[in-house]
Amino acid sequence: MKTDSNTLRKRDFALYKTHFQDEDRETWRDHSDTFEERTAARVRSTTKPIDVWASDRELVDLARRRADLMIDWVCALREPLTLTTINGWLEGLEAAPMEYKGQHSPQSHEKQLQAMVKRLGCELYWRRQLRRAQVRKREAQEQAKGNICARVMPYCHDVTDARHKQRQAANRAMLEGTEIESADGEIITLWDAVQASTANKAIRRGELMTRIRGCEEWADKAGMVGIFTTNTLPSRFHASLFGGGKNPNFDGSTPRDGQGWLSKTWARARAKINRQKIKVFGFRVAEPHHDGCPHWHMLLWVSASQVQQLAAVLRDCWLQHEGDEYGAQEYRFKAVAIDKAKGGAIAYVAKYIAKNIDDCGAVEDEGHEDHYMGQKELLTQAKAQRVTAWASAWGIRQFQPVGQPPVTVWRELRRIDAGMAAGGSKRLQRAHAAVHKGEDKGADWCAYMTEQGGAMTGRGYQLHIEFDHETTEGRYGLVEVARPAGVFDVARPGELCTSTRKQWKPKGSWTPSERHAVKVGSFAEVASVSLYFEPTWTRFNNCTHPAPKVRRRDENTYQLLTHGGSKTLPLRYSGKKPEKKSHVSSLAIGPSDQP
Repeated sequence: MKTDSNTLRKRDFALYKTHFQDEDRETWRDHSDTFEERTAARVRSTTKPIDVWASDRELVDLARRRADLMIDWVCALREPLTLTTINGWLEGLEAAPMEYKGQHSPQSHEKQLQAMVKRLGCELYWRRQLRRAQVRKREAQEQAKGNICARVMPYCHDVTDARHKQRQAANRAMLEGTEIESADGEIITLWDAVQASTANKAIRRGELMTRIRGCEEWADKAGMVGIFTTNTLPSRFHASLFGGGKNPNFDGSTPRDGQGWLSKTWARARAKINRQKIKVFGFRVAEPHHDGCPHWHMLLWVSASQVQQLAAVLRDCWLQHEGDEYGAQEYRFKAVAIDKAKGGAIAYVAKYIAKNIDDCGAVEDEGHEDHYMGQKELLTQAKAQRVTAWASAWGIRQFQPVGQPPVTVWRELRRIDAGMAAGGSKRLQRAHAAVHKGEDKGADWCAYMTEQGGAMTGRGYQLHIEFDHETTEGRYGLVEVARPAGVFDVARPGELCTSTRKQWKPKGSWTPSERHAVKVGSFAEVASVSLYFEPTWTRFNNCTHPAPKVRRRDENTYQLLTHGGSKTLPLRYSGKKPEKKSHVSSLAIGPSDQP
């Protein structure tokens, strides 16, 4: 049979097409396998355990990749996302678990889940998680190896100390290079603002000393006596022996685990103290042993008739676990009476405060000493900087008051003008005078405690802070922010002495209308003005604010005198606050303005 040329061409084309389709199919299969392998490799590199020696640049890159991976995982879900699923992912990636906060309702949980998803896809969130996980993992490994000890690296690893210094230096450079401006044209750097707060180590130490001295004065007037205790942990929390070498009893516990043990033991002791009706107040200081294992020093005041009872309760609680091990009975818990002839409470705790803050005073010359089970050793490399790095790495709170009035009210009273305080209650006036220095007197914590109703009152103190609640747009969604507005006396709940706060913005970002609103306006005026125009959509305030439930605020004497008794500028309000639709309405004001 003869085949024409046209038929041959069709056959050749069919063979050609089939051949290349097969080749293309194989090529696509190869590319598909390569893509899947690359995807799997990317997931493995992103989810592998954190390298404790990785540089910060490597952690930043890993944070970006993990944020992208979380977005992929969330999008690939074929079932509703739950908190259990999220925490399962976080546990596998060595990150801290999340939890619901506040109200437990389906609506609240749904909003919080949305915020959690935004965190999972945020590179900055993963930077924090990775840095925290890396430093704690490295510290735990080096501690288990015996490298963190008195004769090698006391308190923490050298890398942790060096990176903490670098971070502090970088933060300071940023703060010194950032200028902010107030509505009246005052310009300062953020570093100046930090140095004027308790973030300044000298101010922090001075405030602690003032509070301790005031507590001792109040206790003396109340006929109470002081004891100084040392509270340590069982030997299983210590990775290294005091004289060197690994501790055979060490069970792998971290300093954070040790701090948790101390806190739980103190909680049990407090419950027993309350059942026995023992009245006690004071301070506790957490600091590290040479190997990073924490211990506490407590400065407590108690009635003279209950000293032995308090010491017995604390001793029983601290010896409840592993109380029969070697040295526990003698060294686990020790309490000594404060001897006035040796300088009182300040003399007992001054060096511990200095060791944990800035090595001020004699500590700078004498250095750091570590005491353990009757032994003493000078830590030549130890400085307050290493203690700070240790506390930062493990998230350990160094100083904690016990049974005292809140220091937040003390600090808020310092923001209230004398004229404003003069219109408040007699109690508030005396407390205001106590927190301020005079020409011939310093700040008086003892007088402040007296006006607050004394120590050991729980939440029954007499002066409280009033807060203004505002809903703002945060990085992960809407958040409700409570801003201090002033202080009021519970005996006169309708009166509020407003505190003075300047509103600060980045230098050069103020508009003339905003300056005018802050200088001559008030919150009420600005809010009323905002009703007449619709503001532009800005990052400052992207939503209206719900009207919070507030107390009635009646005018005090100072406010009536300042405005001549006129009600044209209402300084108090009742019922609902007007909606703050403009970002201008959220600006802070001075003492003569309105809340």
